[in-house]
Amino acid sequence: MKKFVRNAVLATLLTVAGTTAVVASPAMALPYPNDNESITFVYYSDASKTVQVGMHVYGNCLEDFQWGVRTSYSTWSRTTCPPNLP
Repeated sequence: MKKFVRNAVLATLLTVAGTTAVVASPAMALPYPNDNESITFVYYSDASKTVQVGMHVYGNCLEDFQWGVRTSYSTWSRTTCPPNLP
């Protein structure tokens, strides 16, 4: 009986450790914009990247803005702000 309990505990610990390793994988770091830049993420429905389903813009050119759905299929770009006009 003790051997059965020990094996059950060991199996549970291994399952939890494996799940934690999968769940705790590092996330992608967001790029940081410079003083005169904004970052734009465009999100797509699938790997073909033909149907846009969302967008996230942040940085120093305009106010931060987002719409739609964030997916794992995305592209990002860095935009330089236009100079201030008098």
